[in-house]
Amino acid sequence: MVAKLVIPRNNHEIIFKQIAEQISQKVTETLNQCQNLLREGKIFEITEIVKNLESEILDLIWETIIKFILADKYFLKLLRFLGAMKALKFVSYQQITIILPTGTRIKIRSPFFVKAKAKHGRKKRGPQNRGAHLALELLGFVDKVAPELAFHAIQLAVLAPSFQIASEMLKRANVELSANKIRKLCQKLGNLSLPERVELILDDGESFEGKRVLIGIDGGRLRSRKTKKGAIPKGKKQHRFHTNWIEPKLFTVHVLNEDGNIIKEISPFVDGTTGKLPQLIKLFSQYLSTLQIDKASEVIIVGDGAPWIWERIPALLENLGVAKEKISQVIDWTHAKQNLLQAFTMLPQKILKNTKFNFQTFKNLLFEGEIDKIVLKIKELFKAFKNSKIFKKFKTYFLPNRERMQYKNFELRKLPIGSGVIESAIRRVVNLRLKSPGSFWKLDCAEIMIFLRAQLLYGRWQTIKKNWMTKLHDQFHDILTSCLLPLHLKKI
Repeated sequence: MVAKLVIPRNNHEIIFKQIAEQISQKVTETLNQCQNLLREGKIFEITEIVKNLESEILDLIWETIIKFILADKYFLKLLRFLGAMKALKFVSYQQITIILPTGTRIKIRSPFFVKAKAKHGRKKRGPQNRGAHLALELLGFVDKVAPELAFHAIQLAVLAPSFQIASEMLKRANVELSANKIRKLCQKLGNLSLPERVELILDDGESFEGKRVLIGIDGGRLRSRKTKKGAIPKGKKQHRFHTNWIEPKLFTVHVLNEDGNIIKEISPFVDGTTGKLPQLIKLFSQYLSTLQIDKASEVIIVGDGAPWIWERIPALLENLGVAKEKISQVIDWTHAKQNLLQAFTMLPQKILKNTKFNFQTFKNLLFEGEIDKIVLKIKELFKAFKNSKIFKKFKTYFLPNRERMQYKNFELRKLPIGSGVIESAIRRVVNLRLKSPGSFWKLDCAEIMIFLRAQLLYGRWQTIKKNWMTKLHDQFHDILTSCLLPLHLKKI
């Protein structure tokens, strides 16, 4: 183990010399161990020893830098200024435990800030993890976990079947993070306002200006968890809860080339909400307005026959400044075929057998967009069933959507005729993680997982990491460049 390090204040040379001596000593010891193992023929054990050496050196460097920064008087002045901007005041140095990128826990003395004034009728927040460790926040720590490890743990939680399995996977790498701790990390990263949520996944200069944009939108299924009211039942350790099914709604936004194919070099925008429809519209509007959807050359909407899609989304685009002639609406070809077949299954099988009925003929007419011809042919073939459910199906589904079923014309215009982009997103983002058997979700936690999982699966994870750190750097830079800063640093 590396010896306990004491950080002298404002003495760089002593610190560097101390680190160099400890690293040199540890490397020498490791080389001697490797030499002995070679002589004993234990070659494969060398890799583990080198890995341990790497971890210990990293721990030493991290601990040195963090303790040096936190002990610096100049840095504390900057933190005080930042705290003033956030209505926080410095209380004292608090001893806390932080987790380094290797998973090692160390104790440090961190400057702790609380609200400058307590709210009327409430006690002031105390020092036990209820205020803010501004220094750690500026360094990118997420809930006292080093940023690299925090993002790795969140990534595992998003991909693994459960938080517990993510915790066990980390444990195999000698990193101790409980399932609850990982859940808190996910909530810390994903609990954002709508503008922050959009800005976090955008690369610099991204815009839909002059591009063909494909929008897919649909709903999934997952089971919610809502605590029942009243006292805990006798003999039970916790409250019971309701497990109602809810419909989280997702959207995907891809960029197409002139041939109607998705441009794979541009990562799509995928997100959703567990809230009601107005919340989805608000979130989607934030994305589209930020990305300048009004400057797109063409916007194509694909989806199934759910009325809420076609009632809300085209109107939203028009409100955001997209010209009506630029908007194309397409009902998924497979959904249309399935509904056509379902319409015929509403008739008695004997009638279908005794009638010159050829489903392929009707399918061809559907592809050509000849909905009215399909209705006329059905009336000719099945005159005795004018009041049957089949006509109600056409009246409620096919006839209102005839303009969205011009598949032959869509192909000529190089437009997609399927909604596979959103169907795939529902399966990958929701079904394979949040819809698993025995999983019950609080709505806010489920929405955070939808957001994080979508960004990881659709190529925007590195952008999130970059923007997270950039935001912290910009915040610190704003302090340094503030015109008020010299007044606060006169007496250093």
